[in-house]
Amino acid sequence: MGGREEMQEMMVIVNPVAANGKVGKKWPQVREFLESRGVPFSSSLTQYHQHAIHLAREAVQKGFQTIVAFGGDGTLNEVVNGVFQEGLDVDVTIGAIPGGTGSDFTRSLNLPRDPVEAFKRLLEGRTRLVDLGEIECLKEGKPERRYFINIAGMGFDAEVAERTNRAPKFLGGTIPYLFNLFISLVTYRSKHYRIEMDGKALEQKAYFLVIAIGKYFAGGMFVAPEAELDDGLFDVLIIGDMPKLEFVANVARVYKGTHLEHPKVDAYKARHIKVHSESEVFIQAEGEIVGTAPATFKIHPKTVKFLY
Repeated sequence: MGGREEMQEMMVIVNPVAANGKVGKKWPQVREFLESRGVPFSSSLTQYHQHAIHLAREAVQKGFQTIVAFGGDGTLNEVVNGVFQEGLDVDVTIGAIPGGTGSDFTRSLNLPRDPVEAFKRLLEGRTRLVDLGEIECLKEGKPERRYFINIAGMGFDAEVAERTNRAPKFLGGTIPYLFNLFISLVTYRSKHYRIEMDGKALEQKAYFLVIAIGKYFAGGMFVAPEAELDDGLFDVLIIGDMPKLEFVANVARVYKGTHLEHPKVDAYKARHIKVHSESEVFIQAEGEIVGTAPATFKIHPKTVKFLY
């Protein structure tokens, strides 16, 4: 069930470099709108990678009960991790304003793409409880825990994200992504995985795995059309081994959600997932590299109070 809240002072965490700097250019207009409406708010601009984690944690400690992320999915992921860093028993409402290259989580909420229009929606105060994903993996050989609210992936998509994140930022976001997508298509090889879902195990070669709460990733790909934000289940997709040309030829189907009909795509629902691989396999959450396999994914049902 959704709720409706009277808006108290909110903290807006802005990533000014998201979407190649477009968020930074739009923020004055958004700030002016909030001021014209008499909305009580404070704001903080991120200055470096993962700064939003620190800013969100600081906002919780200062007593802010509403925290809004203005950026892309990576910014939202950092805010979520900052809010829940000290534990899941936190009475904080989170919101997201589309602004980044992807902003895919807000697609599942059907929020307007225009930041001011999206804020108008959030100011209505409607909330719903959505699921939270937890990842335990390795980062530089040490145990790592990260939360995610939309989609995590292992294999090919994480490889593209890892290459893109290493690209020079002055090139923008689109050119490095397309270039590294092409390089990964040429060089990437399917990996062998052992996957346990709610205690049931399978082994197979796959291009990549998707562990989804939301429906969209990678800038509008309708990768998990059957996913629900609040059903207490991950939608797990295994994109199996296939010839490269066949893989490339079917990428467009992901934008329509018709890839589930492909015989090499297997879909499952699960609460608890363990993934092992003999190869080094990167893991991404909301487009950010969080570590490498082996990994465990656990879902926390209806844990995040979200404005929509």
